[in-house]
Amino acid sequence: MLADAHNCSDGLNGENLGHVVPGSKRSFDLIEGAGQVGETLADAPRSPLRMGVAWDRTRWDSTDGIGPLGVRVAVTEVSDQQTAYVLVDRNNMEPGLRDMLVDAVQDRVTNAEILTTDTHVVNSVDASNQVGERVEATELRSLVVGLLDDAIADLEPVEAGMVTNRAEVTVFGNDRTDSLASYANAMIQMGGALAVASVTAVSAISVLLILFTWPGLTVP
Repeated sequence: MLADAHNCSDGLNGENLGHVVPGSKRSFDLIEGAGQVGETLADAPRSPLRMGVAWDRTRWDSTDGIGPLGVRVAVTEVSDQQTAYVLVDRNNMEPGLRDMLVDAVQDRVTNAEILTTDTHVVNSVDASNQVGERVEATELRSLVVGLLDDAIADLEPVEAGMVTNRAEVTVFGNDRTDSLASYANAMIQMGGALAVASVTAVSAISVLLILFTWPGLTVP
């Protein structure tokens, strides 16, 4: 499984937005890397799996940048390795906040990652509204650490599986806006030539109409 952590966006600031677009070198690097990881995992030794989960709706809402699903933590344990997955119902977070949360939970587990649901509920309040803009970072860290302890206490043997579902969703996001902007720029650049061509065509048609329809005029 390849998960898009979708974290730490700095909006549209800076020259390099970090987008991974189809056909780019970065996209092919990701495809290649995912294939190599898959081959490595296929040959990796197996051990029993344990998992624990914890969930808090939190006192925050979409005005604070967190959706109704709140914060969820899952901890998996294989052999002597524990990995924590922290899922926050939001769309991106302020740069630097993810690193702080990872450092806070890695004191208790072997590996950790902070994930997001990419919900746009929070964007109905504000176009940005990332976690960390309105929520105190120290409060969020305390909540995540507390949920991590609850998830570790909830560890029990489980079986793992995957299922794939597809849904068609129309999203009006940055890429669509960029496309519209590029179309507008192209039209502006072509506007002068189009205007001249239009005026020339209309003038020619007008002259022809006058020649063929005006009483008393004959075409030699």
